[in-house]
Amino acid sequence: MHNAAMKVTVYEADIPIGEGEIFALDPPMGVAMAKFKPLAAYNVEQHANVVDGDYIEDRGDRLRIEMANGMPLVSQAISIQDWPALGEHEVHILGILEPSFETLFGEHLDFQSYWGKP
Repeated sequence: MHNAAMKVTVYEADIPIGEGEIFALDPPMGVAMAKFKPLAAYNVEQHANVVDGDYIEDRGDRLRIEMANGMPLVSQAISIQDWPALGEHEVHILGILEPSFETLFGEHLDFQSYWGKP
């Protein structure tokens, strides 16, 4: 599965709070980073771990992520990074477990470059 620009939706319970498009990977850590587009239900005080560069608290335990096909993307943590002063938002998906990182990104250039696969 080649997901260089894989799209995801972030939920709190069954309410979508934002959408993202993965733009970068950290293969040895099993981390994917996505540009985050907040939806109407998003609340920076309730959902963001980091605001304007300051760590607030771990709020990812109440969040979950689904891929565009509706399947869950299971990870050890979800961290929303929000910079209201800059109008920038990211979501970091940490320690991706299911589907496996290789299944999701095995054909991605960052993955292949790190693991030395053609």
